[in-house]
Amino acid sequence: MAKPQYPTKEGLWSEGERPEAGYEKVKLGLPYAEAVAQFRGALQGRDDFDPAVLLVWGTLQATGLLNLLKEAEETFGEAGQEMARRAINRAGYEAMNDFIDNSSFPDDVDEIEKISYLVTGVNTVLYASLEKPWIVSPDRCEFDILWCPHQDRYTAFDCRVQRYFVEGFFQAMEARGYGGFTAWVEELIPHGASHCHFGIERRKDRDDKNPWHAYSDKLGRRAFQKLSKKG
Repeated sequence: MAKPQYPTKEGLWSEGERPEAGYEKVKLGLPYAEAVAQFRGALQGRDDFDPAVLLVWGTLQATGLLNLLKEAEETFGEAGQEMARRAINRAGYEAMNDFIDNSSFPDDVDEIEKISYLVTGVNTVLYASLEKPWIVSPDRCEFDILWCPHQDRYTAFDCRVQRYFVEGFFQAMEARGYGGFTAWVEELIPHGASHCHFGIERRKDRDDKNPWHAYSDKLGRRAFQKLSKKG
């Protein structure tokens, strides 16, 4: 598989436009509003800031979080893994809930269209990624991630950390009336693909565990298999 090639004119960032007419009514807000306002104030009237340092800072935080998860697993086993997972879930929930509070989405569109717009916010705001989204049917939408802040540092298995944030996103979506959907991954840039590809689909049985969470459980067990081989 071909790796991503840059520069590219494909996809959209957080201030980009989608072709659907309903997207004209979308307002993507920002979580952590006070911190964002302070940051913008600190930058105002200055030309000595390189935005790339935010990628450096974010990569430092992401690497620390990944290392903390691995150390928790190695030191405390399943209890450590669950502790880290709950903490990341909580961070995801708080960010998603705050994001929804500061955003607006049209009511006069199909539910799947609204979900797709919400996910564009997740991808381009919460994950600061370059997204190419589309709607497949009333029950399904998909998207490609053409650039992700973690793609050149995380391995494909490391991306399981991000699954825990998404679990928190799903929890917040359920609480805010955007529930009933799941997601899955089909391609990953760290696996050598030119993009990450995700599908989102309406869940047929709401009583079962969300398949996203179930696959996270499977990856968690695989982490201990890797530790066992390492030991």
